Amino acid sequence: MLSQLEAKLGELGLSNVEIAHAGFLTYDHAGAPADFVYSRLALHHLPDFWKALALDRVRRMLRPGGLFRLWDVVYDFEPADAEARIEAWCATAGDAVEGEWSRAEYEEHVRDEHSTFTWILEPMLERCGFQIEAAEHTSDGIFAKYLARAI
Repeated sequence: MLSQLEAKLGELGLSNVEIAHAGFLTYDHAGAPADFVYSRLALHHLPDFWKALALDRVRRMLRPGGLFRLWDVVYDFEPADAEARIEAWCATAGDAVEGEWSRAEYEEHVRDEHSTFTWILEPMLERCGFQIEAAEHTSDGIFAKYLARAI
Protein backbone atom coordinates (compact mmCIF):
# COMPACT_ATOMS: atom_id res chain seq x y z
CA MET A 1 0.00 0.00 0.00
CA LEU A 2 2.84 2.38 0.79
CA SER A 3 4.46 1.80 -2.60
CA GLN A 4 1.12 2.50 -4.30
CA LEU A 5 0.80 5.73 -2.33
CA GLU A 6 4.36 6.75 -3.23
CA ALA A 7 3.63 6.10 -6.92
CA LYS A 8 0.40 8.11 -6.75
CA LEU A 9 2.18 11.04 -5.08
CA GLY A 10 4.84 10.91 -7.82
CA GLU A 11 2.17 10.92 -10.54
CA LEU A 12 0.52 13.94 -8.97
CA GLY A 13 3.83 15.71 -8.35
CA LEU A 14 3.08 16.15 -4.65
CA SER A 15 5.98 16.65 -2.27
CA ASN A 16 4.17 17.84 0.85
CA VAL A 17 3.10 14.37 2.03
CA GLU A 18 5.12 12.43 4.57
CA ILE A 19 4.65 8.67 4.50
CA ALA A 20 5.25 7.02 7.85
CA HIS A 21 5.93 3.31 8.12
CA ALA A 22 4.97 2.64 11.74
CA GLY A 23 2.08 1.50 13.86
CA PHE A 24 -0.47 3.54 15.75
CA LEU A 25 1.36 2.83 18.99
CA THR A 26 4.94 3.01 17.72
CA TYR A 27 5.02 6.06 15.46
CA ASP A 28 6.87 8.93 17.08
CA HIS A 29 5.85 12.16 15.34
CA ALA A 30 8.56 14.79 15.15
CA GLY A 31 8.31 18.23 13.64
CA ALA A 32 5.32 20.43 13.06
CA PRO A 33 1.85 19.06 13.81
CA ALA A 34 0.24 17.30 10.86
CA ASP A 35 -2.65 18.76 8.91
CA PHE A 36 -4.18 15.41 8.01
CA VAL A 37 -3.97 11.76 9.09
CA TYR A 38 -5.60 8.94 7.13
CA SER A 39 -6.23 5.40 8.31
CA ARG A 40 -7.92 2.74 6.21
CA LEU A 41 -8.76 -0.72 7.50
CA ALA A 42 -6.08 -0.68 10.20
CA LEU A 43 -7.61 0.44 13.51
CA HIS A 44 -9.65 -2.77 13.88
CA HIS A 45 -6.42 -4.65 14.55
CA LEU A 46 -6.34 -3.10 18.03
CA PRO A 47 -8.59 -3.99 20.99
CA ASP A 48 -10.69 -1.07 22.25
CA PHE A 49 -8.28 -0.17 25.07
CA TRP A 50 -5.44 0.24 22.55
CA LYS A 51 -7.74 1.94 20.03
CA ALA A 52 -8.34 4.71 22.56
CA LEU A 53 -4.61 5.16 23.12
CA ALA A 54 -3.97 5.12 19.36
CA LEU A 55 -6.68 7.72 18.73
CA ASP A 56 -5.22 9.91 21.47
CA ARG A 57 -1.80 9.65 19.76
CA VAL A 58 -3.33 10.56 16.39
CA ARG A 59 -5.03 13.58 17.98
CA ARG A 60 -1.79 14.77 19.56
CA MET A 61 0.08 14.60 16.25
CA LEU A 62 -2.53 16.80 14.51
CA ARG A 63 -2.64 20.57 14.68
CA PRO A 64 -5.82 22.04 16.18
CA GLY A 65 -8.35 21.93 13.36
CA GLY A 66 -6.42 19.15 11.60
CA LEU A 67 -8.40 16.34 10.03
CA PHE A 68 -8.48 12.61 10.65
CA ARG A 69 -10.05 10.43 7.98
CA LEU A 70 -10.87 6.96 9.26
CA TRP A 71 -12.31 4.11 7.21
CA ASP A 72 -12.64 0.76 8.93
CA VAL A 73 -14.75 -2.22 9.88
CA VAL A 74 -17.09 -0.68 12.46
CA TYR A 75 -20.35 -2.43 13.21
CA ASP A 76 -23.45 -0.25 13.03
CA PHE A 77 -26.15 -2.52 14.47
CA GLU A 78 -27.42 -3.64 17.83
CA PRO A 79 -25.85 -6.64 19.56
CA ALA A 80 -29.15 -8.52 19.26
CA ASP A 81 -28.83 -8.22 15.46
CA ALA A 82 -25.19 -9.35 15.32
CA GLU A 83 -25.77 -12.98 14.38
CA ALA A 84 -27.99 -12.11 11.40
CA ARG A 85 -25.83 -9.18 10.25
CA ILE A 86 -22.55 -11.09 10.47
CA GLU A 87 -24.09 -14.11 8.71
CA ALA A 88 -25.37 -11.85 5.93
CA TRP A 89 -21.90 -10.32 5.53
CA CYS A 90 -20.14 -13.69 5.49
CA ALA A 91 -22.66 -14.99 2.96
CA THR A 92 -21.53 -12.33 0.45
CA ALA A 93 -18.16 -14.05 0.08
CA GLY A 94 -17.40 -17.14 -1.93
CA ASP A 95 -16.11 -20.48 -0.73
CA ALA A 96 -12.67 -19.75 -2.18
CA VAL A 97 -10.68 -16.56 -2.64
CA GLU A 98 -11.58 -15.23 -6.07
CA GLY A 99 -10.27 -11.69 -6.21
CA GLU A 100 -11.69 -10.53 -2.88
CA TRP A 101 -12.27 -12.45 0.35
CA SER A 102 -13.59 -15.90 1.08
CA ARG A 103 -16.29 -16.69 3.62
CA ALA A 104 -13.66 -18.34 5.84
CA GLU A 105 -11.64 -15.10 5.84
CA TYR A 106 -14.69 -13.03 6.84
CA GLU A 107 -15.43 -15.51 9.61
CA GLU A 108 -11.80 -15.35 10.73
CA HIS A 109 -11.99 -11.55 10.79
CA VAL A 110 -15.03 -11.59 13.05
CA ARG A 111 -13.44 -14.18 15.31
CA ASP A 112 -9.87 -12.83 15.53
CA GLU A 113 -9.93 -9.10 14.79
CA HIS A 114 -11.12 -6.32 17.08
CA SER A 115 -13.78 -4.48 15.09
CA THR A 116 -16.01 -2.50 17.38
CA PHE A 117 -19.45 -0.89 17.31
CA THR A 118 -20.15 2.67 16.17
CA TRP A 119 -21.70 3.41 19.56
CA ILE A 120 -18.34 2.59 21.19
CA LEU A 121 -15.98 4.12 18.61
CA GLU A 122 -17.77 7.44 18.12
CA PRO A 123 -17.68 8.48 21.80
CA MET A 124 -14.08 7.23 21.89
CA LEU A 125 -13.18 9.61 19.06
CA GLU A 126 -14.86 12.48 20.89
CA ARG A 127 -13.21 11.58 24.20
CA CYS A 128 -9.82 11.67 22.47
CA GLY A 129 -10.38 15.24 21.27
CA PHE A 130 -12.11 14.89 17.91
CA GLN A 131 -15.29 16.40 16.61
CA ILE A 132 -16.96 14.06 14.13
CA GLU A 133 -17.84 16.17 11.11
CA ALA A 134 -19.11 13.35 8.89
CA ALA A 135 -19.95 9.70 9.46
CA GLU A 136 -20.93 7.31 6.69
CA HIS A 137 -22.14 3.81 7.51
CA THR A 138 -22.68 1.16 4.88
CA SER A 139 -26.20 -0.21 4.58
CA ASP A 140 -25.07 -3.65 5.76
CA GLY A 141 -23.77 -2.11 9.00
CA ILE A 142 -20.23 -3.43 8.52
CA PHE A 143 -18.07 -0.48 7.43
CA ALA A 144 -17.86 3.15 8.47
CA LYS A 145 -16.01 6.21 7.25
CA TYR A 146 -15.38 9.20 9.50
CA LEU A 147 -14.06 12.68 8.99
CA ALA A 148 -13.07 14.02 12.40
CA ARG A 149 -11.55 17.39 13.26
CA ALA A 150 -9.00 17.79 16.03
CA ILE A 151 -10.33 20.24 18.64
